[in-house]
Amino acid sequence: MSIIITKSEFEIIKKHAADTFPYEACGGLLGRIEGDSRIVVKAYPAENRYGKITWDSFEIEPNDILNMDKLCVKENLDILGFYHTHPNHPAIPSNFDINASWPFYSYVIISLKGNSPDNVIDIRSYLMADRISEPVEEKVIIK
Repeated sequence: MSIIITKSEFEIIKKHAADTFPYEACGGLLGRIEGDSRIVVKAYPAENRYGKITWDSFEIEPNDILNMDKLCVKENLDILGFYHTHPNHPAIPSNFDINASWPFYSYVIISLKGNSPDNVIDIRSYLMADRISEPVEEKVIIK
């Protein structure tokens, strides 16, 4: 399984990540499933409910989830997953990430070391079947 993100949408994600640094940015990944690939055609930068309360956690505002769903209905897309950043940390799921995850969705994690889009150092995606199993890494393709 792979997740493919268009370059233009990845630029939106990187800008959101840089603008939010040193706190975690988060958002939705909207698109279509084609065979074994998830094709992201729209990144949806969202509000982190934890905002500047903590630098190492995220929760997408419920209103943003509702707006993503409405946009998907309007544009015939699906919510494929979510992205968030790990400022100054590796792009691997934390215990918090695993415990807060839902099955089916892709969880893209972006590691960055500063407040510029050029400071993104790694991007990885994971499927998390449940809170007991090990996360399964998906191949990330930017195209």
